Amino acid sequence: MLKIRTAALALAATLAFGCHEQRPERPITEPTPPVTAPAREASRPPPPVASMSAPAEDDAYPPAEAGCAVAARTGPAQSLQVGSRGATLEGTTLTFPEPAKDGKLVLGVLGPINETSGQNLLALRKDEAFFAKNHADAIVVTGDVGEVAGGIERALEELAQTKLPVLVVIGNRECRADFNDGVKAAQKKFSNVVNLDEIREVRFPEATLVSLPGYHDPNYINCDTGCRYTQGTLHDVAQLAKASKAPVVLVSHGPPRGEGSQAIDYAESGGNVGDPAINKVIDEGHIAFGVFSNIKEAGGRATDLAGTTRVPQDTFVRSLFLNPGPVGAEGWRMNDGTTAHGFAAVLTLQNGKGAWKLLQNPKLTKAELKQARILERSR
Repeated sequence: MLKIRTAALALAATLAFGCHEQRPERPITEPTPPVTAPAREASRPPPPVASMSAPAEDDAYPPAEAGCAVAARTGPAQSLQVGSRGATLEGTTLTFPEPAKDGKLVLGVLGPINETSGQNLLALRKDEAFFAKNHADAIVVTGDVGEVAGGIERALEELAQTKLPVLVVIGNRECRADFNDGVKAAQKKFSNVVNLDEIREVRFPEATLVSLPGYHDPNYINCDTGCRYTQGTLHDVAQLAKASKAPVVLVSHGPPRGEGSQAIDYAESGGNVGDPAINKVIDEGHIAFGVFSNIKEAGGRATDLAGTTRVPQDTFVRSLFLNPGPVGAEGWRMNDGTTAHGFAAVLTLQNGKGAWKLLQNPKLTKAELKQARILERSR
């Protein structure tokens, strides 16, 4: 149980605290040497993910391991400040009571950042300009923020300078200690960084965000102390979604199981690799929207739940599931054969409907590469 002594400490204590894809990284440029990571504790195998039809007994919903997803709970209301916005914290629920002036909630959505190279920092700044142009109300980082605490800290501090709430969830790339330490370090400077491993529900008047931290497949959890979600975490998602009075956006690194090559979970080497348990939670919780960033090569698109119908940009629909694609500027081959040099997206929610828009950054120019090298040396 977290001890909250004051409203200011509530934010630091409770908001404190991403993923190898289905194939290895293939950056066009040589990656920078990693910062030395803190010692990692030995982990035990996580409990299996049970069927969503399991009986509602305590042992049917095993919780996630310590340092991963906190079990959803209520608590006394605490008023606090998240950047420039007033909010209320009740257990694992964070509420922003002030509605958007135009009735639209705009979320800037980012996929894997992986590392804070100079090139990726430039990409993030382009993404921030895109979010500002589209009047984003918050930024959502859907896992794989980095591999070490220092890189995670730098990425979140860069985004936090926008003064928007930065909502971040762990993926399958980060070790839990690196993730938690990196988020805590960023929060010492910026009160607008929110850890969705501990804050499981974020309520806006226009929509509710519910988090599913971690990943389902242990074969693709990059660290032996990474986070694998359990039936308890999935059960929390379904219960929070069913109780929400507003449309729900599921925030998860791993996607639901799709059908065919156009789905947002289609991996070049493995086909549809999403988790069917997420589909069950979406159905049970009547979840209309979701953002998921694994698999990279299937990104830059939004579809229906099955993945068989593409949702056009700037078109409001009753339901869509979005993979924003990778942030990295170094280059990543997509399923359509093109090379991505950095993606970002916005998800707009209004009157129970959602629409999305994609930013595709071009390959960096020679001048930008020079600027990236300067940023590299200043890290």
